[in-house]
Parts: sequence; C-alpha cells; structure tokens
Amino acid sequence: MADTENNSKSKYLVAVASTDGETVNTHYGKAECFYIYSVDDEEGFELFEKRSVTPVCQDGSHSKSQMEAHIRQFKDCKYVIASKIGIAAAQALTVQGITSMELPGTIDDAMLKVWKYNQVQNLFK
Repeated sequence: MADTENNSKSKYLVAVASTDGETVNTHYGKAECFYIYSVDDEEGFELFEKRSVTPVCQDGSHSKSQMEAHIRQFKDCKYVIASKIGIAAAQALTVQGITSMELPGTIDDAMLKVWKYNQVQNLFK
C-alpha cells in the first residue's frame, strides 16, 4: 500500500480569474485580477492574496513573449482557473507545469472541483 502520509503535494496555490472574488467570470487573457488561493488537501482553502496583472490579450492577440511574461506571474501556482482560456494560453501554462481549467461559476464550486481533481491525480503518483 502506498504511503500517503507526509504528501508534500497536499499544499498548493490556485489562481482564479475573477472580477468580484466570488465568481469565476473572466477570460484568462483579459483578466486584470486573479485571486490566489492557498489549498491544503487536508484543511481546505483560503484566500492567499489578490494579484493584479496586465491583461495579456490586447485586441484579441498577443505575442509569445507577452504570453511567457504573463505566465511567469503564476509560476508559484499549480492551477489557473478562468471562465475561458485560449488554446495558446492553455498550452503555454502546461509547458510551465501549470494546469489550466475552464470552470465558470462560483469560486467555491471551482475550488471543490480542483480539490477533487487533485485528489484523483495524486492516486497515480
């Protein structure tokens, strides 16, 4: 049986694109603010910080260097959640080891889905 005690992966950060801190209601590339949540798989989640960013999508386009600079702002996060995430952004996040998810709705519901997803992923490690 696998040893699940002392799992160092049980604490992580999640960035949520939101205008109001209650709902996931913003496109990743157009978001000006991300709410960063600290998650402990045993204890739950809490707001860690509110992070202001410059939206990467300008008039529907962005350069590769702009996208890379934008993603570096989330290098401490394991997951990024938004109402919509373009294919290029999702791929660029994946390359950096960040899982992106489109989960429009309440932040509480989105965080529960991320928590469940993370639990399933940990079964295979």
